Amino acid sequence: MTISDKYDVQTGYLKKEAFEEFADMAEREDKFKSVPIGVLFTDINDLKKYHDYYGHAMSDLQIRKVALVIEEATKCRGEYYRFGGDEFVVVFRGFNKETFDRYMKCIADVRESLESISFAAGECYTESAKDIRVALKTAYENMRSDKERYHARHP
Repeated sequence: MTISDKYDVQTGYLKKEAFEEFADMAEREDKFKSVPIGVLFTDINDLKKYHDYYGHAMSDLQIRKVALVIEEATKCRGEYYRFGGDEFVVVFRGFNKETFDRYMKCIADVRESLESISFAAGECYTESAKDIRVALKTAYENMRSDKERYHARHP
């Protein structure tokens, strides 16, 4: 995979395949055993409805907007991945729990301030990057729970 193949053109985020490469390496190499990581998993709420109403160009704009907001809220301190159309993952490598929690507070604050678009978020922190896939799964499950709460409030 070349460098240009690793990045999503629309957001500038790394592609999911780059995450998989890192996860494979983290699970395989002992040097990651003592590296703490935090994982943030996000998914834009109701993007299909937005797309159906406003069209492709406007929904693309919202994808870029959310990607930028996530980067700004976390002060570009993570590794940013686009997992799917409107799913983003951020990995915070080597941060302590307090720092990770501070970034998650910034994400919560920015979510409240967004207009015209919102996103669900889930997180997980672990003391070892070797557990990155477990952390990803937990962050994903937490994001799904957040999305369910959103849909209960916005049927």
